[in-house]
Amino acid sequence: MHPNELDDDVFTRDIDNPAGRRLRELFAEQDYTFAPGIYHALDARLAEMAGLDAAYMSGYSTVLGQFGFPDLEMVTMSEMVENAKRMVEATNLPVIADCDTGYGGVHNVRRAVREYEKAGVAAIHIEDQTSPKRCGHIAGKQIVSREEARSRFEAAVDAKQSEDTVIIARTDAYGSANGDWEEHLERGRIYADAGVDLVWPEMPDPSREDAVEYAETIHETHPDLDLAFNYSSSFEWGAEEDPLTFEELGDLGYQYIFITLYGLHSGAHAAYEDFENIAQNDEEAEFDLEERYIGHETESHHELSFVPRYQDIEAEFDPKARKRQEESAGFTEDENDPITAEGNDDD
Repeated sequence: MHPNELDDDVFTRDIDNPAGRRLRELFAEQDYTFAPGIYHALDARLAEMAGLDAAYMSGYSTVLGQFGFPDLEMVTMSEMVENAKRMVEATNLPVIADCDTGYGGVHNVRRAVREYEKAGVAAIHIEDQTSPKRCGHIAGKQIVSREEARSRFEAAVDAKQSEDTVIIARTDAYGSANGDWEEHLERGRIYADAGVDLVWPEMPDPSREDAVEYAETIHETHPDLDLAFNYSSSFEWGAEEDPLTFEELGDLGYQYIFITLYGLHSGAHAAYEDFENIAQNDEEAEFDLEERYIGHETESHHELSFVPRYQDIEAEFDPKARKRQEESAGFTEDENDPITAEGNDDD
């Protein structure tokens, strides 16, 4: 290259994606891989503690949990990527992240893929709705043309800087204002041919028949295609006469299964109950909460945040830190029980 010539591709980098490799290994090793929908770093850490396969940064969970908004594409790409980055840094689990519609045209889609890769996510999913998109279970959604959707997914696949990054294509054709069941199936075929790793057919209800028919029909033409299934929090699965099981879905080829707002519903329910209790019963509610969490795996917020590790690092680089820790009151690795008045030594 002449010394005065500029390379017009200064943005492409070779990126290693061990999280993507791990997710692909799970897909290969297991009948299905499950991830709960979450919206903050601590839930990602709790998912790892609980022994789950992966963590899913749900879009609806993020916009409601972090911003208090509905899922109507009111949060920007950079805000979503930042939240994904926090999760990635908080856990060793592979993180799958919502990338909405890719946040614009082809160039936006390509940039979004690369920004999520730089954040360290294992996988992203992009959908074929028009922008601004909406939760698949809020009325008013519609899909872009086949041509625009194909270009969206081809651009996403081409933009990957690591072959291990997983691209999931979501279609909202079934239940949209301008789609139907046959379009739902054809979109899945088109996106598979565009090179995506999994197809996610969003469903408008918890129909067993639809889930089975979709998998069986699309596998007639694309027998090796892996599918994703949203065991959606919008549905009352327990009220179904014969609800789908994760095992059944895995057998049908739904390799990646997730519950979009599992962490948010769990956390919101628990927090509301305790907030209501303390609003009515003052300190007695705190005593009640203590009875439930002391002795539980989540008892110590200091251990959840790895305080012992940070204390050791501080002592390694600050010669006086260990002495300060030993001579002051508070949590250390050796003194890690909850503090009580009876436990204080005033002598």
